[in-house]
Amino acid sequence: MSELIVKTSGRGEALLALHGWGMNSRVWEPVREALESRFEVSWLDLPGHGVNRDVEAGSMDALIQRVLNAMPKESHLLGWSLGGLIAQQLAQQQPASIKSLSLIASTPRFSQAGDWPNAMSQDVLAQFSSRLKQDFDGTLKRFIALQFMGIKNSKTIQRELISEILQNRPSQAALELGLELLRHCDFRQSTFTMPTHWMLGGKDRLVPVAVVDDIKKLRPKDTITVIEAAGHAPFISHPQAFTEALFEFIKKQDCHAR
Repeated sequence: MSELIVKTSGRGEALLALHGWGMNSRVWEPVREALESRFEVSWLDLPGHGVNRDVEAGSMDALIQRVLNAMPKESHLLGWSLGGLIAQQLAQQQPASIKSLSLIASTPRFSQAGDWPNAMSQDVLAQFSSRLKQDFDGTLKRFIALQFMGIKNSKTIQRELISEILQNRPSQAALELGLELLRHCDFRQSTFTMPTHWMLGGKDRLVPVAVVDDIKKLRPKDTITVIEAAGHAPFISHPQAFTEALFEFIKKQDCHAR
């Protein structure tokens, strides 16, 4: 089994950062310096992405095992979008290794269900899956555009992200698996108990902010932060507000642990 390449930098407590669908660890660039000032960060490209493009993982179980092999013990976990779903699975399987869970633009269930309306349409996700095989570049561009609709400086952000992705194309198999996970993963019955922080954008078109009330009902002890002017990637559009909220959450956990 090929091992994942992980780049580690910074000083402090261990933190593992998990990117979203179609991206790679370079997406964290707007907050890289800030995170490295507080943590020893493991910047991980998921299987099929970035420097790990040739590493295969054909299922959630295979993906999780590869990430577990690369994850530092006693680590804070930071997961964005699809990375947030993967982080929740890790929290279920390896709770003793995770000090805290920070989930950005992610929820217990990414796709809509009859009893879970504040989520992304199953039809839209199905269309992305279908179009991916016909128009690889166009599908990625549409997905990125959807993430930044109505956000200040969105055109510049989109151009930079699209350029990065097209220079470091993820594998077709990894994109297809990612869409399957977005469509079908459901962690509403999860029982992990480590400190958990949900960070959402008030203008997110993929994860509607109305899901806050649903999360509160499922997990009343969790911390929730809404960055009102942000979309699906608050760490890109509002890096200072993002890092301040993250550091405040971690600080509280450190105080409680003393």
